[in-house]
Amino acid sequence: MRAVDSRTQSYLRSVVAAEREAVQAGSYVLYLSPFSDHAYLNYAIPAEGAESGDGAELVAAARERGLVPRLEFVEPCFPWVEAALAPAGFEVEARLRVMTCSAPLGCESPAEIVRVEAGSPLVRPAMTATRAAFGEGPPGDDEVDASSGRIVAAVVDGEVVGGAGWTRVLDGLSEIVGVGVLEDHRRRGIAGALRAAATREAFAEGATLALLTPGDDDTARVYERAGFADTSTMLHLRTPD
Repeated sequence: MRAVDSRTQSYLRSVVAAEREAVQAGSYVLYLSPFSDHAYLNYAIPAEGAESGDGAELVAAARERGLVPRLEFVEPCFPWVEAALAPAGFEVEARLRVMTCSAPLGCESPAEIVRVEAGSPLVRPAMTATRAAFGEGPPGDDEVDASSGRIVAAVVDGEVVGGAGWTRVLDGLSEIVGVGVLEDHRRRGIAGALRAAATREAFAEGATLALLTPGDDDTARVYERAGFADTSTMLHLRTPD
């Protein structure tokens, strides 16, 4: 296993462990969101040092909580998992490129990009716009109240039209997450400006390496032009709903 893979996986595990309840489920650890039962916020990671596991305990732990059994992990760290879980009905949901950048980015924008601190009146509209960009409903009050303040928003004519965030900096790493722009404002460079702003904020907080996982190859090419390069792969597995 390469050091960069191990470092990335360790970072991602530390972030979710700090924010969610951890439930040991055999060779896997299920991390539970305190605010939502959304599948993307409740998922497992293979336990550190695990080398096998049929997933029976993970399926049981997820099902008894009304959740879809699901995993996200850095694939080279646990190359055995996909085959081990196939008999239990787990399928590949996504195999994503992990891309990294080692320097803050600059980018012009047709929108005003602003930092949204915790408690700001822009927290709710920023979360709402980002979720709408991904086809999801608005956040609940608990989620708004628990905002970390690691958000930037794009504002056009007084309206929040998109947002992006970054995870807490640990061991010099931060992940750029939730880059979303409302459909009527896409293809104007706003998403790139949000990503660049979130990256700069992460570096200002002590990051020396920013990582992200583009949803498709077209998005990845945009990130490549902005200075991100392929580093590893993430594997998302789940059972059918």
